[in-house]
Amino acid sequence: MSGSVQLSPEKVYRRAFVIGSGFFTVALIEPMYSAYVPLMLYDHLESSGAVGVVLSLLNTIAPVVIPFFAALSDRTSTRIGKRMPYIVLFLPLAALALALVPIGARVGLAALVLALALMNFFRHAARGPVVSLMPDLVPSSLRSQANGVINTMGGLAAITATVLLAPLITAKPVVPVFGPIPRALPFWIVAVLIICATAFLYRKVKEPAATRSRRENDGSELGLQDPNPPPEPRPQIGEALAQVYRSGRHGALPILAAVALWFLGWKLITPFITIYARDYLGAGEAAAGLSFGMLAVSQTVCAVPAGLLGARVGRRRVMGWALLVLIAFGVGAGVNHAAVATVGKGGLVPFWGLLVCLGAAWAVLITNCLPLLWEFGGAGAVGLYTGLYYFASQAALVLGPSLGGSLIQLSGFGALFVSFGCVVFLAASLLRIAAAEG
Repeated sequence: MSGSVQLSPEKVYRRAFVIGSGFFTVALIEPMYSAYVPLMLYDHLESSGAVGVVLSLLNTIAPVVIPFFAALSDRTSTRIGKRMPYIVLFLPLAALALALVPIGARVGLAALVLALALMNFFRHAARGPVVSLMPDLVPSSLRSQANGVINTMGGLAAITATVLLAPLITAKPVVPVFGPIPRALPFWIVAVLIICATAFLYRKVKEPAATRSRRENDGSELGLQDPNPPPEPRPQIGEALAQVYRSGRHGALPILAAVALWFLGWKLITPFITIYARDYLGAGEAAAGLSFGMLAVSQTVCAVPAGLLGARVGRRRVMGWALLVLIAFGVGAGVNHAAVATVGKGGLVPFWGLLVCLGAAWAVLITNCLPLLWEFGGAGAVGLYTGLYYFASQAALVLGPSLGGSLIQLSGFGALFVSFGCVVFLAASLLRIAAAEG
């Protein structure tokens, strides 16, 4: 690489760890949202279908906001860099909105939905720029490994937000005027952690201004030289989208379609894991939250090995293996559900085991997919392809919760698990097309 040096694995991991502190802040919110917000909505709506509709409406924010700010950050030029302005502005606002969520739930449905909408806007506005920091500073050949470290940080955030804080979910701190606030303490602790982690990221990653040359971006704050070649011309957004469409089966299009499908499957089931564990498998509310924590533990343990495996045997190949495991999860969860219906009890521990497998496979997918897509865009369109990835994934999330809630109401959880397996099978077929054509 012209004007670059070869980075050692230790330096890559150190750089990824520092950058990952930003992703840690974003990832702190997601498990809280997925584990406890459905329960809050269920308190007011008492219908899985209605809960799914509200979650789907809230999810419409992401596919608009993430691509916009991710692509905008490609073209931003400020004294503190091109990604950092969005990070230091929107993450603290997301923390404030998160802290207001349990208060909104105490006040009423409208206040809860308003707090959730604000929180979703702010966290998604920061998400694209946060994720785009890594490919700005890590060469292409090492991005799976670096993404593994960053996803480990995300897993640690999920463990913090669910497993470690789950026992506090039953606490009811008293707030003047509002009185006791159920489920508030974990939300407030996470809000403080987000602000602290944002300050750490800003202090440690001194992103060069967008007007500097690549020679100026020597990574001195981390003791590293910039591993990237001189910047490529940045295509206009419309032109880049047209190129993706024209590439058809030979480009990123089938991969983006597969992303949309496997995220659709993910959001068919994950919003209802805690409700399923509590109401069908007989777990208490803390244990139900811990069920979601099983995903976090598994993803954390498997994220770095997933990156190493993708770099060694190929990103598309290991992603194909992961999709097969997801299909097996759908089959296994359906069998376990039928066994519980027959026996009338048990099933929680086997379900936890299946969730561990689900988390491991999911770690492989999310660790390797973005580095694969960045290959199509080049250095000048990192934010754009990050935005395309999140558009595909978040657009699927709009449909997932409402469809999942409707399936539960009409046919029960057994149909939900079967549908998950079918959707993931379609995603695996698309990825196979991309691998054959790529």
